[in-house]
Amino acid sequence: MLDTKKATKQYNENKVVTIIGPGTCVSGEVVSKGTIRVEGEVAGSIRCEDSVVVQQSGKVQADVVAGQVIVSGEVIGNIYAEDRLEITATGKVTGDVTAPRVSFAEGMLLDGKCTTKKPDITAPLPSKDGATQAAAPPAPQA
Repeated sequence: MLDTKKATKQYNENKVVTIIGPGTCVSGEVVSKGTIRVEGEVAGSIRCEDSVVVQQSGKVQADVVAGQVIVSGEVIGNIYAEDRLEITATGKVTGDVTAPRVSFAEGMLLDGKCTTKKPDITAPLPSKDGATQAAAPPAPQA
């Protein structure tokens, strides 16, 4: 018998490729194929094919697009998680969140709208000023 279930991508928040450490401030667009751990500050946008983990010391002022997003620190901006969003007890999010699966711990803060469906990350995403921006970086040319 054929298995008609579609294989889903596995995300691994423990296999960190990029660390934005405490005391580090990054301004602009951060793009990564592997997991990003934010312990410092990011302003701009984050695009990740795997997981984005905002540690308790991390502060993000950006829209975040990733397969999985875990927030223990602070995010000011919209979050688009292709698979899963988790906001821990110490997490604070100011902005709208979209993910097919969500986990909110007691004590967390969400000031925004929660949509529980898979985001259309191929469509342009609205920015804070109402303009639109591309949801994902262009594919590399062969």
